[in-house]
Amino acid sequence: MKNKRKIRHQLTWYSFIIISVICLVTLTYIPMGTTIKYSFYDARTLGFEGSFNGFQNYKVLVSNAGFVKAIINTFALTGLSLLVIPIGYIFACLINGVRNVKVQSLFRVGFYMPNIITGVSVVLIFQVVLKQNGGLLNSALSALFHTDVTVGWLADPNYAKFGAGILGLWANLGYCMLICLANLQGISSDVSEAAEVDGANGWKRWLYITTPLMKNCFIFLFITTIINGFSRFTDLFIIGGNSASGRPGGSLQTLLMYIYQYSFEYPNFGMASAGAMILFLLTFIVTMVNLKLTGFFDKERD
Repeated sequence: MKNKRKIRHQLTWYSFIIISVICLVTLTYIPMGTTIKYSFYDARTLGFEGSFNGFQNYKVLVSNAGFVKAIINTFALTGLSLLVIPIGYIFACLINGVRNVKVQSLFRVGFYMPNIITGVSVVLIFQVVLKQNGGLLNSALSALFHTDVTVGWLADPNYAKFGAGILGLWANLGYCMLICLANLQGISSDVSEAAEVDGANGWKRWLYITTPLMKNCFIFLFITTIINGFSRFTDLFIIGGNSASGRPGGSLQTLLMYIYQYSFEYPNFGMASAGAMILFLLTFIVTMVNLKLTGFFDKERD
């Protein structure tokens, strides 16, 4: 009797998570397993497995120049997106130095506002800002250098990555700043005050005390920024004219866009699934290497 009552009591608690478990299995684990399976098949129609071809899809992708270029583009754009971490940290420090609470709140809301705007709206804004002729950035550079600057930030394959990097920086700066600001305000002032008593100036306190104490925050932002960079799609897709080809000249085609291209524009679900598995593997490797270099696993053993 007691066991039945105990089981009934436990089932009551499990009932609260059963919907989440069903959704997780149905929408995540089953599609994941299907993707792994399709990556070993010549599958061109959903629901029909096609013929088993082993690692042929992987071999074709690795030897494909377009796929290799997509990998290079992905790492290049992700590398540019990492600039948001030091810039966001600097802005967080500046905002944290503002003593007026209302003014500080105004800055927090202002910097975070781009994260509320949809990806489509951000692209439409920056198509005006980064326009080759008469764009706000080129006009500002022309006025600064007293010469006519007509750089095609989103139209020239040589500069498109930098234009996309500027767009991504603006869109994600507020989030990075807010995370850094929250961690800054969580640091005890005792250590800094002790250093000040010992004669350390503001610059040394920031460089040798505050910044090292932000290590865990930087690790978190580094990993999440890389993952977001590898999964970047919406803004680049719109810049390319609603095409996954990565216009201009394929300079903005990332791995995810390449996978999308083989999923919807030129359906080959076996190739797309193999590309998705390679993207997962790259993300996993980069994350593990970063955790190893930052001593995360050593800390867990301690």
